Amino acid sequence: METKIGYFASIEQYKPMDALEQSVRAEKIGFDSIWVDDHFHPWYHTDAQSGQAWAWMGATLQATKKVFVSTCITCPILRYNPGVVAQTFATLRQMYPKRVGIAVGAGEALNEVPVTGKWPSVAERQDMTVEAIEVMRKLWESKAPVSFKGKYYTLEKAFMYTKPDDEVPLYFSGMGPKGAKLAGKYGDHLMTVSADPDTLKKVTIPKFEEGAKEAGKDAKKMERAMLIWYSVDPDFDKAVEGNRFWAGCLVPSMFKYRVSDPPEVQAHADIVGQDLMKKNFMCATDAEGLIKEIERFKKAGITHFCLGNSSPNVNFGIDVFKEIIPHVK
Repeated sequence: METKIGYFASIEQYKPMDALEQSVRAEKIGFDSIWVDDHFHPWYHTDAQSGQAWAWMGATLQATKKVFVSTCITCPILRYNPGVVAQTFATLRQMYPKRVGIAVGAGEALNEVPVTGKWPSVAERQDMTVEAIEVMRKLWESKAPVSFKGKYYTLEKAFMYTKPDDEVPLYFSGMGPKGAKLAGKYGDHLMTVSADPDTLKKVTIPKFEEGAKEAGKDAKKMERAMLIWYSVDPDFDKAVEGNRFWAGCLVPSMFKYRVSDPPEVQAHADIVGQDLMKKNFMCATDAEGLIKEIERFKKAGITHFCLGNSSPNVNFGIDVFKEIIPHVK
C-alpha cells in the first residue's frame, strides 16, 4: 500500500483561520490529506484554542481543491448524537465527493465531561462507539426509514435524505489492544495515536489485523493511520520542546481518569521528560532527520501519517516537506 502523508491542522493549538491557511499551504506542498481535532477543551491551557471541527471543515474544503479532509478524532457517543454525526458527514461528502472522512473513538474526558457531566467506563464507551457506528451506517446505507432500538440509541423512522454517492470512510481509533481489535472489526481503517514502534509492531497492528480477520475483511486493503506530532528546528532542543503542547497525551492517567481541566493537563504535560517525547513524537533539525523519523514508523507498519505540526516556525514545518514527501512516498 502506498504511503500517504497527511497534515494535522490543530484548531486547539492554532486559531481556526491560521489552521486553514496552514492547510492550503500543505495542499500546495503535496500533502495527501488534512486532519482536524474534534475537541471541546484543548490538550494544553496556555495560548490554546477551541475551534469547532465541523464548521472548520466546511470552510477548509471550500478553500482547498482536492485534498482529503477528515476529523481526528470525533467522539460520536456523548456530546454528539450519532444520527447527527452521520448527517453532518453525509452532507459534507455529498458537497465534496471523495474528499471527506471521519475518524471516531471512545472519547476523552477533556471534551465530554465539560458539556455533559458524563464519563462512563472505557468498556462502556467502547460499546457505545460500536453501537454509534451501527447507527451511522444504517442511516448512510438505508434506502428506507430506519427504526432501531439499541442499548444506548434509538431511531424512529429516521431517514437521511441527503446522502453522498458513496459511503464516508470511517477510521476507528485504536490505542490499546481491545481498541485496535475493534478498529479492525468495525472500522474501514485504523487510526492510532503516538504509539512507539515496538507497540505498533507487537500489539496495535496485530490486534487490528485480528479484528479485521474476524469480520471477514482483508486487513492488507485497510489503512493503518497514525496521528503523531512532529517538530523541526535547526536547534534540536527547540524542536523537542516544540512538541510540549501535546505531551499530556503521553500521560496514561489523562485518558484513564476523569480529567477535563486543561490547566491540570498542562501541569502533567510540563513534567514529561524529553526522552519520552523523542521516543513517541518526531523531533528533527532538518528534512533528512524527519525522513528518518517517518521511516522509523513506516517500518512498524504505518501507511497513512497524520502529522501534527508543532514546529517553532510553523511555515518552515510545512515547507520542509517539499523535500520529504518524494522520499517517503
